[in-house]
Parts: sequence; structure tokens; C-alpha cells
Amino acid sequence: MVHGRVHLTVQSDVRPRGVMLRAFGEEVTTLGPNTLMTQHSHPFDLTFNLWSPTAHEDRLLKGEHDFAFEFALPTPLPPSFNGEFTRIVYLIEAKVDLALHADIRCEQTLHILPAPLTGADQPVSASAVSPQGVRLELALNASGFYPGDHVQGTLRATGTDQLSLTAATVELISREKGEAREFTDHFDKVRVRVEIDPAQLIGGQPFPIDLPIPEDADPSFVAQHSAKSRLVRARIDCAHAPTVIAEAVIRVGAK
Repeated sequence: MVHGRVHLTVQSDVRPRGVMLRAFGEEVTTLGPNTLMTQHSHPFDLTFNLWSPTAHEDRLLKGEHDFAFEFALPTPLPPSFNGEFTRIVYLIEAKVDLALHADIRCEQTLHILPAPLTGADQPVSASAVSPQGVRLELALNASGFYPGDHVQGTLRATGTDQLSLTAATVELISREKGEAREFTDHFDKVRVRVEIDPAQLIGGQPFPIDLPIPEDADPSFVAQHSAKSRLVRARIDCAHAPTVIAEAVIRVGAK
């Protein structure tokens, strides 16, 4: 619920056509330099009439005037966001509609947080198998986290007896996806990287992993033409054999 008031100071009597309030969101995704690679939409757009002239009250007298307002936001809404491709912003605009004069406008930003995570304690897993039979299993104890939490679980490699493991890593990937008309792109950024001694994975025993969620991590969301997600990516490199990668999707909330 959003509630507040519009305070108007009138220097002399005026006869406006109305005092209005508009609350709206803007989602703008830009994937390139021209307009064909830009997508624009409104998560919501609401307009309220705070004051209208009547036969008995057709003017606002000189002095101070307050107009209270209250309205509910539609749900669900993507959170406020400013990323590589997409900007999501929410605004409240008050307007005094003046005949034969420029309208008076005042704008205020609304900061929208994501909905609380649900089912965050549910474990998540992923696996991958190479043509040579090397199997990589990633098992996480939970699927939802908040900044400052730790992603914990295990990594297990089997079928490596006849191969030489040369490297093993686990990474926390931040992924932003954007769509603009027929164009689609994504941007991946490694936020946390842990290198594992490959010898620790020999024998097929589960190896414990622990990845911290950065305090400045943006929340996960899915909007009309953009999305923010997190991946835990496990990777092992083998001599004379293809790399094996297993990825599990997790969600990050806002404190």
C-alpha cells in the first residue's frame, strides 16, 4: 500500500482544471544503438484525480492545500533495477492542470523491493555427463538465498579413473537477460570463484562447497522483457577430454 499527500502552495487564486496523481513504472531494455533494439513497457500505470472544480468550488484559493492519497500496487511487480541492458524505475507524479499555462509537475521515485522468497529451503541439484562417461554432480542444500548468506552443498565427480583431471572450479554467476523485439542477449558476470584441487575429487567422494552471496547482490526477478538470475556453475577440465559443466539455478532475495 502506498499512501502520502500532495502539498500545494498557491501564491494567488487559480482556477485549475484539476489536480491529478499518476503512479507508473517503466521498463526499458536496450540491446543496441538503434530504436529497433530497444523495448519499452509499463509494469503498471495508474491515474487518480485528487481535486476537480465544481459549481460551488471552481478555484484554489491563495494559501496551503493538502491532498491525501492512498492506493495499492498491483502484484507481482519486478523490483527497481538498473543493469547492463535494462532499467526498471517507478515514479509518482503530481500535476496541476492549468488552462492556457504550463502544467505544474512534481515527481518522486518509488523504490520497489521484490516479493519475499518462497521455498528457499528446497534443495536443488544439477548434473552433466561427458561422452567419455565422466559424470559431474552438483547438489546444493537450498535454492533461495539473501545477500550475506552462503551457498553450501557438495560436488562429486565419477568416471574419472582413466582420465587426468587438470582443474576444477565452482563459480557464482550473475546473469542478466534482455529482450528487445526480435533481439535477445544476456550478460554473465562471475561474482565468486573457488578453485578446487582436482585430487580432492578423485575416488568419487562428495567434496563440500561454500560460496558467499555478495552483500551487493541484486535480487532475482523476471519482468516483461528482462530477467536477473544466479547460477552456481561447477566445472572440471580433463586432459585429452571435453570440459564437463553442471549448472544449478538459485534465487536471491532482498534484505
